[in-house]
Amino acid sequence: MVITCIGHSGFAIETEDATLIFDYFHDEQHVLPAILQRAKRIYVFVTHGHQDHLNRDEILDWHKQYPVEQYIMANGCRHKIRHAMKSNPIPATFIHHDEDYSSPVMKVHTFDSTDVGVCFMVNIGGKTIFHAGDFNCWHWKDNSTQQEVKKAVGDFRAILRTIAAHTQVIDVAMFPVDPAMGTDFGMGAREFVHAIDVKLFIPMHMWGRDEQATQFHLYCNPERGKYLHLPAGSSIAID
Repeated sequence: MVITCIGHSGFAIETEDATLIFDYFHDEQHVLPAILQRAKRIYVFVTHGHQDHLNRDEILDWHKQYPVEQYIMANGCRHKIRHAMKSNPIPATFIHHDEDYSSPVMKVHTFDSTDVGVCFMVNIGGKTIFHAGDFNCWHWKDNSTQQEVKKAVGDFRAILRTIAAHTQVIDVAMFPVDPAMGTDFGMGAREFVHAIDVKLFIPMHMWGRDEQATQFHLYCNPERGKYLHLPAGSSIAID
């Protein structure tokens, strides 16, 4: 399995069975064309319709040139692309949280988010892959009331308990570590890796503040997997 960070929250994961593209926004280092060209089977995942997770103008044309089996998109994306689909029909599945999707090569389960859309849990080739989308503990402690912070933390922990009840081991997790939140921006990620045995944790959604965000490794429990900052355009191969 080869994991490539395309940029922001966008990733490509190449396996023996398929190539998975998550939340493509923009290709900072121009690495995606080569990945798409060598793919034999492609699944395109979109967790929600925010512009930094969905590049509608580009991804909707991929099926014309590349072997896209399915676009698997949060149901809220439907209104974002409905007009484009009238002239450019695509093989699309729109999915709510707590639903399943399966194909001959993988199984997918979705979870709710503390923002909009869904999180994806994908089982493929004996590996479990988690892409959080915008699921995070968005507490904004520096600007919110104590009541607002309490609600944000409670909402996050409720969904986290659901995820942890579903699976206790994740091979690869891509999760927001966003310094724009201010104080204790790594809280959600820290609680995530302590609730679930994450073998490889990859931060995302850092808005170019990678140096600050990657200090998150100071929060990690060294006995619970590996933390890896994967800059845009770089890749890692895992067994």
